[in-house]
Amino acid sequence: MDGRTERGWSWNWPGFDASVFAYPEIEFGWKPWTGGKSTDARFPMRVSDVDHLLLNYEVETQATGSYDLAPEIWLIRKNPSDAANPKLITTEVMFWMDYAEGARPAGKIIESPTLDGVTYELWKEDKIGESANGQGWLLLSFKSPTLQRKGSISIHTLLKYLVEHKLVNAEEYVASVEFGNEVMGGSGTTWVKRFDLDI
Repeated sequence: MDGRTERGWSWNWPGFDASVFAYPEIEFGWKPWTGGKSTDARFPMRVSDVDHLLLNYEVETQATGSYDLAPEIWLIRKNPSDAANPKLITTEVMFWMDYAEGARPAGKIIESPTLDGVTYELWKEDKIGESANGQGWLLLSFKSPTLQRKGSISIHTLLKYLVEHKLVNAEEYVASVEFGNEVMGGSGTTWVKRFDLDI
C-alpha cells in the first residue's frame, strides 16, 4: 500500500484448543526459545532500567474462530549467552488488545488497575509452561476492556505497576518484545500496518 511493504500472516486451524495452536509474530530483542544475537544491543534490558518503552501498533485483521492480538514481553532471571535457554524465563507479560468472543487469558483476575486512562483486567496464572521448559513461569495478562487494533502501549508504565505490586522483580531482565496473534482455532489473516518501539 502506498509503495510500502507490509508484513502479515494467515492461519487456518480446525477445532479449538485453549492452550493455543500457534503464535505468528514479530520478535524484537532476544528470544529465550531460539537464542542467537539480540535484534537490538539494548536487550535484554534490566527491568529497573526500563524508563521508557512504548509500543506503537496498527493491524488489520479478518478472522473467524478464537484468537487474540496479544503483544508480550519475556522476563528472564539473568543476562544470557547467545544459546537458547527457556529455563531462564521467570515471567511472561501479555497485553490483550484484541480478542474474539470466548478467548480469555489463563488464570484468574486479580486486579483491575487503571493505567494511562485504561482500566485493564489483570489476569494471573502462577505456573504455566512447565512441559515446555521443565519448570514453568508466571503469566500476567493485561486485558483491554475494548478491542484496540490500533494504538500505543506504555510497557514501562505497566511494568512499573507490576514492580510496585511485587509481581515482577526489578532486577530481572526484559529479554524481548513480541507482537502477534495467539490462535486457538479458526482462520484469519492479520496485516501489520505499524509496529515500532520507542525506547
